[in-house]
Amino acid sequence: MRDYEVLYIVRADLDDEKVQDAVKRVNTLIERSGGTIERTNLWGKRKLAYEVKHQKEGSYVLQDFQFDPSRVPELEAALKITEEVLRHLIVRKPEKAAVATIVAPPPAEVVLEPIAVESEPEAEPAAVADREES
Repeated sequence: MRDYEVLYIVRADLDDEKVQDAVKRVNTLIERSGGTIERTNLWGKRKLAYEVKHQKEGSYVLQDFQFDPSRVPELEAALKITEEVLRHLIVRKPEKAAVATIVAPPPAEVVLEPIAVESEPEAEPAAVADREES
């Protein structure tokens, strides 16, 4: 089983209840094919970049799930014939990186030489006298 995510667009002419039904239908497709749903994120209605099946808007849904790689073509075929889904994209998520056991050595100490700082010239007595009068 590998980690996947699917982003699909549900027709915008459906009300919120029907969108929930479409999400349940996709969940059922995944679970019947042996997958497990991890997370569902409804993005809401958004304007499409171009018209798809005479629709200018769609409700976006992002789902994370675990699935057998050999069953992905079957899921894609089922999504293609689902009337409520305008478009879909299934992507395999990258494998989780293993914790590195090799630890890099600490950087070598850097010894800084002191920088010579020039002392500021003392204020002239006339300038000091002007300040005292003010």
